[in-house]
Amino acid sequence: MLKQLCLFLIMLPVSVLAQTGDTVFTVKAKNTAITLSPETNVLYTGITKRFILQIPEGVEIDTITFTEGRVMRTDSVLSLKSIKGKTALLKIYTRSTDGKRKLSLLKEFSVQKFQHPKPNLDGVDNDSVIHRMRVVVQGYLSVPLRSEPELKRISYPILSYEYYDTQKNDTLLGRGNRLTYPMRDRIDEKQDGSVIEIRNITYLNGMDTFTILQPLRVVLIDDKINKF
Repeated sequence: MLKQLCLFLIMLPVSVLAQTGDTVFTVKAKNTAITLSPETNVLYTGITKRFILQIPEGVEIDTITFTEGRVMRTDSVLSLKSIKGKTALLKIYTRSTDGKRKLSLLKEFSVQKFQHPKPNLDGVDNDSVIHRMRVVVQGYLSVPLRSEPELKRISYPILSYEYYDTQKNDTLLGRGNRLTYPMRDRIDEKQDGSVIEIRNITYLNGMDTFTILQPLRVVLIDDKINKF
């Protein structure tokens, strides 16, 4: 029994030592990468695209260059507008604490021609006819989210538009997705065959605003019932 006890005491330090390993510390490298949100590789000619710059703590931006277009930075918002060409290159240079300048972001974009959705008035497309009471009672302006005809009145948010009165040769400004009361009052007074013209429809798509330069024109027809 004494012999077994002595053997146990001799092996104990070895057992404890075997169970006690060295503590390993993992040191992560400091994140200095600059990223853009949302992620996209496509820009559209003449359309301003806004990004959120995600800048790690301690990183200082030195210079931003953008080929074939314009670039503007306001705090963490970076706006890019491609003017010409089929590709555009963005470069962001940073400066480290030791004063060294380095290229921290290099991104190439494909530049494409943008196709606006086709706006409509109460579901009536451009160069079509609309009944007087329909537009007077409803008067909803839409820039469709989807291309399906049955969904054409589900719209992007409209920020502003201009109603041009072809007879009085003046313009009324509107906001939102519905014609104002003064606009609908004027339409109610118009003669059969008059043109309703909506210009410069500006709408919101995500973070970006777009303006449709081509006017929306519909022809007014009288829907009154003649009694004999």
